[in-house]
Amino acid sequence: MKIKEIFKTSLKQKINSVLSSKKDKEEILEELEEILILSDISMDLVQRILGSLRKRNKFSFDKEDFLTVLKEEIKNIFSTAGPGAVELPAGKNIIALVGINGSGKTTTVAKIGNYYRDRGKKVLLAAADTFRAAGSSQLALWGERLGLPVITGDRGADPGSVVYNSITSFKSKDYDLLVVDTAGRVQTKDNLMKELEKLAKVIKKAFPEREAEILLVVDATMGQNTLDQARRFKEFSGITGIVLAKIDGTAKGGTVVNIVAEMKIPVKFLGTGEKAKDLIEFSREEFVETLLA
Repeated sequence: MKIKEIFKTSLKQKINSVLSSKKDKEEILEELEEILILSDISMDLVQRILGSLRKRNKFSFDKEDFLTVLKEEIKNIFSTAGPGAVELPAGKNIIALVGINGSGKTTTVAKIGNYYRDRGKKVLLAAADTFRAAGSSQLALWGERLGLPVITGDRGADPGSVVYNSITSFKSKDYDLLVVDTAGRVQTKDNLMKELEKLAKVIKKAFPEREAEILLVVDATMGQNTLDQARRFKEFSGITGIVLAKIDGTAKGGTVVNIVAEMKIPVKFLGTGEKAKDLIEFSREEFVETLLA
């Protein structure tokens, strides 16, 4: 699947319909606001975008001008987060994935491992989700299917020990990349978030050579609730990037705009399905053009 195929509903069509109506200016503004909010863009951000649009084109309601300026405004939001480069620096690298239960984390770990393996990297996977009964076995099955080695731990084992053992093996052998799966956790549970904070410290202490990438896996179908997730995960694990998963479902796209606008964290990948190759690099140009196509 390509980026241009991911959204089921065209924002452009809805916006064109509003701009072509014979309603007065205030009615049109209200409808445009509603369209953007229903696309999972937060109220505060919608107000910022519309305020900027008023200043830039005096709100003439010319359809093409409006869409051009709207695209530029959303692209500018993504540009504040810096490049979402996925090319790994030379040498050894660690990527750890975090997120809530059911966000698609374990599948994304396998996809990322497969992505870099296909690009010539020697990849090791670590199953540090020792909470779920099927946590380690799910990743082990993915590893077997993809031909990627996986280090696991028993259910209930200290996830920090699994991470430490994985890093020890990773450093002592000829691997280029270690991809770590962690247990899903609800962002409102402080004890679980503090456990995640501990894992981040284990990684930093065991692998001081280079800062690890900590990627938050966000379920694109969950809407504006994902912003609170991102705030909490950044607080406890210092996330450095986002993977927007399940973008093939009913996702509208606005949810990730909120996170990037507030937290200035780049989007790295989009998950577009359940297969190993259903992972594509994020492109702000293509994403915004598709969102408003």
